[in-house]
Amino acid sequence: MYEAFFSHDATNFRPSAIREFAKLINDPNIISFAGGVPSPETFPAERIAEIAARVIRERRAVALQYGPTRGLPRLCEFIATLCRTRGVDCTADDVLTTTGSQQALDLIAHTLLDPGDVVLVELPTYIGGSASFFARSAELEGVAQDDDGIVPESLREVATRVRAAGRRIKLLYTIPNFQNPSGRLMTQQRRDQVLQIAAEHDFLVIEDDPYGELVYVDDADTTAMKSRDREGRVLYLGSFSKVLAPGLRCGWIVAPPALLAKLEIAKQAADLCSAMLDQSIVDELCHAGELPPQIAKVRDFYRGKRGVLIAELERHFATRATWTPADGGLFTFVTLHDDVDTGALVADAVARGVAYIPGGPFFVDGSGRNTMRLTFAKEPDERIREGIARLASVFA
Repeated sequence: MYEAFFSHDATNFRPSAIREFAKLINDPNIISFAGGVPSPETFPAERIAEIAARVIRERRAVALQYGPTRGLPRLCEFIATLCRTRGVDCTADDVLTTTGSQQALDLIAHTLLDPGDVVLVELPTYIGGSASFFARSAELEGVAQDDDGIVPESLREVATRVRAAGRRIKLLYTIPNFQNPSGRLMTQQRRDQVLQIAAEHDFLVIEDDPYGELVYVDDADTTAMKSRDREGRVLYLGSFSKVLAPGLRCGWIVAPPALLAKLEIAKQAADLCSAMLDQSIVDELCHAGELPPQIAKVRDFYRGKRGVLIAELERHFATRATWTPADGGLFTFVTLHDDVDTGALVADAVARGVAYIPGGPFFVDGSGRNTMRLTFAKEPDERIREGIARLASVFA
């Protein structure tokens, strides 16, 4: 009976294929390579508990109250300083805090997209991003990637074709640093070329950077694309979820003033302000200088797990698949032979006590049926070894 009440945008809502697997993440009988969630072992839980107790007692007028939509001023200052270490020239006035970077995507989509507008996305792309764009009745066009990131020739060809058809490109959505789901790192040369094409075809770029601090090799250049943005085309997104804890829903947007002002109004309509207790905890941790050692701890933790997963893939899948090196982030992306449909084998895998995310839902063009995303974040080393062995039997 409710169909007649749904908005036009609501008819375009798309459920997350990843969230469908959420129930498997904590099932002790399932070795899960599915959910892209950080390991609880990396959470600075005791410090968070201590800080939470202190700010509630001593700063309750701030921590338990409504706050500025832009975010706690001192936290905005810290975020601007952090972004400057990534090459982004910004001040606190350029920062809008968000309830995780997922809200940032929703606010941008709400503010910039009309029905029928085109958003260019990577093949594959993050499902949470595409869901935000579909929810605003946008049309998504896929752009090819290789091991160096977005293929400039593909981006230019798609942009030219879309414009020739009289359609309006508003945005390109990209995750240059250890992309979800592919784990790829875009080269700095490719980032320059992407910005050049954006200028040629007059669209904005969402640069989503939740994984830029999770680096496991010495030669990875993660300098933000926003660092060479001379025309104000790039909206730079970040988050504390992967280095502190995702339950502290604290992310941000860095954008030019005119864009940020509109995004702030959109956020006022969405939630007035992000949770002040979350912001107060993050602010205290960062102000105390605890973020750098926490990042170092998280890197060391995942570096070892990444090594175990890659070694086991070499052992069990060397002749039947290729995969990305996972030099950072939380994922490797596995490509099997063309005749394999990973989506069709999920039930078989779960019956054998192992879970993964089939790659197809990450591709907006219907391709990718022979791919899957694996995360090394959650499971202990021995369960990673056993899980890959079970996967090998599924794809035997």
